[in-house]
Amino acid sequence: MTINDKAPVYVMGYFRSGPAQTHKSENLHFAYSRDGLHWTALNNNQPVFISNLGEGILRDPFIAKGPDGYFHMVFTIRPKGKSIGYARSRDLIHWEDERMLEVMNGVENVQNCWAPEFTYDAKDESYLIYWASSIGDDLSNSKHFSVRTRDWKSFTPAQEFFNPGFQTIDASLIEWNGKSYMAVKDESQVYDASRKRPSHNILAVADQLDGPYEIIEGISTPDYTEGPEFLQLKDGKILLIYDYWAYGKFGVMETDDMENWRELRPDEFEFPFQARHCTFFEITEEEFSPILHRYGLEARYPTPTFSKVRLAEEDYQGFLHDPFYSKTISMWIRANSIHGTQVLFQEGNDENGLTLRLQDKHIQAVVCSGGKKAHISSPVIEAQQRYHVSVVFQKGTFYLFLDSERVAEVHADFRYVERHCSPAGFGGRFEKDGFGDSDGEALFDGVIQGVKIFNIALDDKDIKLIK
Repeated sequence: MTINDKAPVYVMGYFRSGPAQTHKSENLHFAYSRDGLHWTALNNNQPVFISNLGEGILRDPFIAKGPDGYFHMVFTIRPKGKSIGYARSRDLIHWEDERMLEVMNGVENVQNCWAPEFTYDAKDESYLIYWASSIGDDLSNSKHFSVRTRDWKSFTPAQEFFNPGFQTIDASLIEWNGKSYMAVKDESQVYDASRKRPSHNILAVADQLDGPYEIIEGISTPDYTEGPEFLQLKDGKILLIYDYWAYGKFGVMETDDMENWRELRPDEFEFPFQARHCTFFEITEEEFSPILHRYGLEARYPTPTFSKVRLAEEDYQGFLHDPFYSKTISMWIRANSIHGTQVLFQEGNDENGLTLRLQDKHIQAVVCSGGKKAHISSPVIEAQQRYHVSVVFQKGTFYLFLDSERVAEVHADFRYVERHCSPAGFGGRFEKDGFGDSDGEALFDGVIQGVKIFNIALDDKDIKLIK
C-alpha cells in the first residue's frame, strides 16, 4: 500500500451478504471514511459496479491506484477456475477494460482463484498479483500463487508465493519499515480435523516483497474470522480489519509497531450493513468530490429561484417521504428581508420531518420523529448577504453549518426519522411545518440557489467540499 500525503479520504470497496453468506449482493459497493473507523455507505448501500464476467459474480474486490493514474481492481469471479476478474477506472465511477485474467494459465487441475490482490513494486516497476488456488480434486489444497505484470496484458508464469504447510486463503500485504507483512487466513481446521482452532487470521513477515514469508508467532485475530485487510492511517497507526463472515460483522485491531496489537471495542468503529471482505484505499479531495456527488447526492436544484418550489406532493413513498437515519440539506441564500418567518426548506411536519427557516435574523432548523423534536439555531444572518447554509442529521445528532463552518449542534432523543407523507419543497411553507406553524406560506424573500439533498450525513470537510 502506498500512502499519499495529500489523501484525506479513505474509500472502502466491498460486496454484501448477511450472516453465513445469506442475502448476497455480489457486486462492488462503496463506503467512505475520514478516520478509517467509521464508514458511511454510498449509493444507499447499493452496487456502484456490476460485473459482466462469467456468472456476473464480483466478490473480494481489491482496488489500488497505479503509477499510470488508473485505479486497478481485481476480484473473485465465478465459475471457479484459472481466472480472476479485472477492471480499471480513472475516476472510480466509470469502469473499463473489464476482462478475465487467466493467471493460472498452464497449470493443471486448478479448482479456483480466490481473493486476488496486488502490490506495485516500484523497484521492479511491475505489479505483483497474488491469490489463493487449490490444485487437485477439491478445495482442500489451497496455497498462494503470484504473477507479475507491467501492463495488465502480459504476465509471468504463475509460481508458488506462500505455502506454510497448511490451508490458507485471503492474503493481504503491507510494506512497513523496510519489511513486507502479510495477513492471511488460517483455515486448516476446515479440511484437517486434527487442527482444533477455528479459522482465524495470522501474520507473516518477509525482508522483501516476493518473500519468503515466515509466520510471526503469537499474533492472530479472533476465531471465526477471515478476509484480513490492512489500512495505514495518517496518524501512523495501522489497522487490521477482519470479517466475522458467519456472524455478519467486522473486527479491528490496531498497532503502531507491527508487534503490539490492540483489539478495538465494537463501539469504536462502524461498518456498512452487510458489508463483506473489504478493500481500503486513499483518494484526494479532488478525486472524492465527484464520487460524493454521484453516490451521495439524492437531488440537486441549481437554478436560482425567487419563489416557492414544490418538490413532492403528499405521498407515502419517495426520497422526501422516506424514513431516514442520515440526511444533509444544503443551499445558497440571499435574503432581501431578515424579519418575520421565512421557510427555506420543508419536508414532513411536526410529527416526522425536517424544516429549515429564517426567523428574525436567525437561521433555525428542527427535526422531528414521532412528535419528538430537536431544535437548532444561529443568530448571524444579515440582509443582502450571500450565505451557504447546511443542516445535517446523523443518527440522533443535528448540525447547522453557515458558510461551511459548524455553528451549532444538538443531540435528539431519537436516531431515526419516521416516514412522513406531507408535501415538501423549498422557499416557503406547504402545510404545517416542523415547528408546528401553519399560519400562511411563510415565503422566503430573496433568492435560493444550488439546493442539494444528500442521503448521507456530511461532516465538516464534506460540507466544504460541496460548497
